[in-house]
Amino acid sequence: MSPSGRAPKKSKSLPGHEQLLQAVRIASPSDALGVALAAVDDRSRQSMAQHALRWTYVLRSRQRWVRDAKAREQHQLEAAGTLKALGLDAAQVQLLSEASTLVVRVPYQHEAILWEGRIFPWEYVLAAATREQRRAAVGKPKALTIIRELQVQHEVEGAWQPVPREAVVMPAWKDLRVLFVNALPLELCQRWTVDAELKNLAAALPKEVPAPRVLNYPSLEELCAELRVRPPHLLHFAGLDSHQGLRELGTLAGKSALVEAPESDVAGAPGRVQPIDELLADSRRVLDGLLLRGAEGCPRLVHAQALAQAVAASVDKTPPYLTTLNVWNSAARLAPMLIAEGATRAALGFQDAFDDSLAEYALTQLLRHLFTSGFDLPAAFTSVWEEVRALPESVDATGVTLWLDGPVFVDPAVRLAHEARARELVMAAADVATPASESALVRCEVEPFPELNYAVLHNAQPLFRRFVLSCDNPQHAAPLDVEVAVHMGAEVARFQRRVRMRQVREKLTDKIHVPLTAEVARSVHEAINTSVVVSVRQGDELLYHDSHRLRLLPVDQWRDNRRDGRWLPSFVLPRDPAVLDAVSMARRYNRVLRDDPTAGFDGYQCVPESTTPDAIDEDALRGVDRQVEALWATLLHDWRLGYINPPPSYSGELDSQRLRVPSMVRAERAGTCIDLALLFAACLELVDIYPVVFLLEGHALPGWWRHRSFQEEYQRMGSANYSEVVQADAGGSSAANAQVVSWHAGKASWAEVRRWVRERKLVPIETVRLTEHCGFIEAIEAGVQALAERADYDSMLDIVTARQAQVTPLPLLKDAK
Repeated sequence: MSPSGRAPKKSKSLPGHEQLLQAVRIASPSDALGVALAAVDDRSRQSMAQHALRWTYVLRSRQRWVRDAKAREQHQLEAAGTLKALGLDAAQVQLLSEASTLVVRVPYQHEAILWEGRIFPWEYVLAAATREQRRAAVGKPKALTIIRELQVQHEVEGAWQPVPREAVVMPAWKDLRVLFVNALPLELCQRWTVDAELKNLAAALPKEVPAPRVLNYPSLEELCAELRVRPPHLLHFAGLDSHQGLRELGTLAGKSALVEAPESDVAGAPGRVQPIDELLADSRRVLDGLLLRGAEGCPRLVHAQALAQAVAASVDKTPPYLTTLNVWNSAARLAPMLIAEGATRAALGFQDAFDDSLAEYALTQLLRHLFTSGFDLPAAFTSVWEEVRALPESVDATGVTLWLDGPVFVDPAVRLAHEARARELVMAAADVATPASESALVRCEVEPFPELNYAVLHNAQPLFRRFVLSCDNPQHAAPLDVEVAVHMGAEVARFQRRVRMRQVREKLTDKIHVPLTAEVARSVHEAINTSVVVSVRQGDELLYHDSHRLRLLPVDQWRDNRRDGRWLPSFVLPRDPAVLDAVSMARRYNRVLRDDPTAGFDGYQCVPESTTPDAIDEDALRGVDRQVEALWATLLHDWRLGYINPPPSYSGELDSQRLRVPSMVRAERAGTCIDLALLFAACLELVDIYPVVFLLEGHALPGWWRHRSFQEEYQRMGSANYSEVVQADAGGSSAANAQVVSWHAGKASWAEVRRWVRERKLVPIETVRLTEHCGFIEAIEAGVQALAERADYDSMLDIVTARQAQVTPLPLLKDAK
């Protein structure tokens, strides 16, 4: 996997895979040096940076467009255009499409140099740009595996040269050392766990390998002490990365919870303890990294390079052969920095959000293939990638990245030596190992959510955080009978299914739903404690049976967290009687504002069709705005609303809020900011004007798309220059928290949202101004001002996209009446 440590020769006499890299290159089996994408000059680097930023954001927002066939085709064309802009012609792309494995070779001299080549999402862009050529050969896209190489360089007598890497020599399996690091803060352990992950990884190791050592939420000093005493051959980090971890800490522990963080990204920068909200307000300090235990017991943010330097100093000349990072946002910096600092020989990470159970499966299979291949890591990764692609839930699997510290494509003699050593390892293990037969035994992994509310059940969302059946020999496994019973008062909602194992892993997490016939689920007004009973049978054998406690939340309670916050569109109720009355009352205002006695609420029909969104006449768009203003006038003059605090939620969580339906707002003549935002959004939806809801820190307000083509442009993420909406450098990226569902754009979307507002395609409006008797224009100006600061912004929910995804209004009309 890496060249020997002999003295450097002149570039001309070196084989291609050992030559000094001066630019990012794409290597293939027929071209070990690789095709250069761009020279290292300011102009070409700027071009690569722009493309890297744009594709990073587009892909981290892929849930918005991935199920739109036309959008996918458009992005394929744009990927090909990107490679052309970076210097590849059609003939070179054709040659790349003929390979089953490509290696992106990236030079490394310093963290701030050529960072754009490291964060670039090469896996998607190369696969998309060559998809049609690969399809033409066999009728469907031929499998393609992409691996990355980081060529670390140092200066010798004034000239840059690759750092020599000694060949990896693995010990006998009985002498192999494995270390698992649980990087999950104690404050998050009630909602998150990595126990099953570590158990599965340990089970994937051969019996001859000593049991892994486990460090549970160590400090950086404790981690380094362990590495110095027992440097591992395999190192695994589990938990949450800095971006996801800080967000979850803020949700669960509150924004005033303390966290320790360095003052800057400079190595050795002093740290200080501060509230999470203060840290999150400065995006320049929230860089890619992990959360470990701080000196004062609170979580400590450890940046990628600081972690890499600490690990490298501890392992010295015996770095791990492989480090795996099962955390989001670990592929662009955490993984390559570990290699750059000499902290590991190879590292695997994930580019952004990734299905947790699928990630665990991929890592478990990687370990198995690693040992069966005699530690041929590229071959093991290729095998795992093929298995993952075959799974139904692999739509998000494009974000797995393997970094190596040496070339994959080497001279035949070097390759033969590697293969001989691999055979020796396998044969030596076979001499002491008991031959393993693939068992037909089915293993059950079941982890229900401790709390549920009706919005989750209504939208057919999972009852379980994890429900996975696995079997090493699925063809010989007998069918299984799965039953899930949720007790709701005197009623029981059941799910039953017979499952036949067709693959080594059957994920039922998203397939288990209970019927919504239980009246208690819809009518409960306070939280109740109940239970969910799970049983899995295989013939007469009971494989799993357990009863889990379940807290059922009130039907009108909304949880503003990563899992439940996305269901807020179900609380937008356009058929609520109060909304119907409001629209009826607004007709007279609409006729007056549009100076037309026959005018009705015709939504976007008042705007003539245009070939392109930018060609739509501004005067025509004012017809849409006047309809919105008519709704505002009714709520302002006829309803005369005041502000009121939310009803008590009686929940121990900080993210819960009871919501008032529009009929309750009208009856009480008052509402909270989110009650008023949902009311106004419901009125807009009823007249077929596409609403959005903006979530800020402790606040909410609605908005609307001025034309349907603007919303479609947003949803498809076309050829617009998205590089301008991402802030990134060598240490971090503002795109870390984009979106995980199509209708909910996360904190990273702030700059994009601001651009839509600036282009007058999206209009925010501050509905709290209804309680202050303010005019329509003043409320719009207040809405624009509310979105002025990135630190205040949380996310945007696009209601029409939610409806397209079958996120429908809750059946609360009975209670509303």
